[in-house]
Amino acid sequence: MLSRLRKSACWLMLALMVVALPAQAAEIYLNGVRIASLKNAELQHCSVKFDVNGDVHILSPGYRIEIAADGSQKIAGQSDFDSARASSAKPKMRYVLVYEPNPKVNFGFDVWINSKNFRKIGLDSAKFTVEMTQDMIVGKNALRIIAKAGDALPGGTEVDITSLRIYRGEAAAAGTFKAKAPAVWELIRTAVDRAPLDRPYELYVE
Repeated sequence: MLSRLRKSACWLMLALMVVALPAQAAEIYLNGVRIASLKNAELQHCSVKFDVNGDVHILSPGYRIEIAADGSQKIAGQSDFDSARASSAKPKMRYVLVYEPNPKVNFGFDVWINSKNFRKIGLDSAKFTVEMTQDMIVGKNALRIIAKAGDALPGGTEVDITSLRIYRGEAAAAGTFKAKAPAVWELIRTAVDRAPLDRPYELYVE
């Protein structure tokens, strides 16, 4: 009975959100993956969140989205809500932070994940990709970015950007990592941005 009530409440909440939001404004994500063509699906034990852009994030651990033979999306897996809530639960997917510098964009960054100073990126740091799965938990993670600009460099315009992006993916052959586009989170700074930034984000991990 309780399971049916949870399931009904979840779908009622989602239906109300879809009706209430302008069609062009909101996108819907399941465990960090955008829902583009999902039909005829049912989820059990889920939580729903609006982000600052009005997009809808459904967290329902154990489920994943796959591409069907006709190109549409379908649900695979099954609800794993209880184990995902346990402190020992580990992410099933892997997550990496990718830093793309630009010599005309003079910014330094501090990256915090779940109250831990994960990475300090100096003004002269080179491009890198680093795994962050080991510092994440299944479900909601607290991401904090502090960005400070150095001296403005000559010749830079708004088309010159540096980026921080987080990608999810799975281990491939020979221990390599295969990222899935698009990024689940990103921060862009341009050569004309000078204001400092100290901003929290929520990142949902499966």
